[in-house]
Amino acid sequence: MATEKRRRRLRLSQSRRLWLPHLTPFLAHLSELPNAKQRRRRAGGRRGGLFPFSCAHPVPTARVVPLRPNRGRRRRRHSSPLRCYHCSKKMVAAAFTVDLDKPLVFQVGHLEEQYQEWVHQPIVSKEGPRFFQNDVLEFLTRTKWWAVPLIWLPVVCWCLSTSIQMGHTITEVAMMVVFGICLWTLIEYVLHRFLFHIKTKSYWGNTAHYLLHGCHHKHPMDGLRLVFPPAAAAILCFPFWNLIKLFSTPSTTPGIFGGGLLGYVIYDCTHYYLHHGQPSSDPAKHLKKYHLNHHFRIQTKGFGITSTLWDHVFGTLPSTKSVDKST
Repeated sequence: MATEKRRRRLRLSQSRRLWLPHLTPFLAHLSELPNAKQRRRRAGGRRGGLFPFSCAHPVPTARVVPLRPNRGRRRRRHSSPLRCYHCSKKMVAAAFTVDLDKPLVFQVGHLEEQYQEWVHQPIVSKEGPRFFQNDVLEFLTRTKWWAVPLIWLPVVCWCLSTSIQMGHTITEVAMMVVFGICLWTLIEYVLHRFLFHIKTKSYWGNTAHYLLHGCHHKHPMDGLRLVFPPAAAAILCFPFWNLIKLFSTPSTTPGIFGGGLLGYVIYDCTHYYLHHGQPSSDPAKHLKKYHLNHHFRIQTKGFGITSTLWDHVFGTLPSTKSVDKST
């Protein structure tokens, strides 16, 4: 028994003499490689794997699951925006390179005709880009979602109280509010379809479009640039007020305007929730899928945010098959 043990030790020592000289340089090389903590420090504290993706992914996190056996062998064809999904620091279109580490607003105009293709290649990240070098202008482009109801709901109350003080009953004012909300859904659709998705190729056209809506398609999960900044919304209030004055009386104009403004508040809060919320009810889930289909599959369909009514009316409803695929 002792002889057998000595033989095993001898064979082990002989094998060590063979592979140890080759293993030592390899171990020395491994010791020089950065560990996981050092890699995160070099990457600015970001973790690898699915962690950063799942935090910013627009689909409910319950659907981000580990790959099941043999699932990786299936070949699937993604939509154009999903095929172009990446988070690189530089993006090349035509002969101009957009540097994502620099303020973007005055860069995108140089893309010319390639701008439309570039702006619909989304970058899914919780951290939005910088727009302006000037800190004041940069501050004006960032808005918390709760600022919308905080600023505009008092204005809604003032408008409704004005119509009541001018002799209208609460029932009549309630009807004005309902009409104003319905009017807003139409304005929401028209603005989204014909203004926000206008085709541009000039320098200033691309720049204006990026500020107005292109930035949202480029960075759909940027929570600070998802709702309208109060300054921009205030500018749009003037033509909206004058539009209502064309077909209403002086006493009904404030009530209808207040209803439309309430519709806008509902729209902006709903829009934010569709991107960052995790709905549990079936109608909310369907609305979220419907809107994400507009972002990541068919940008020329599905312009309604709070309702799909006007997509039905004007024939811009995406096919049921494409909506189901977005699930």
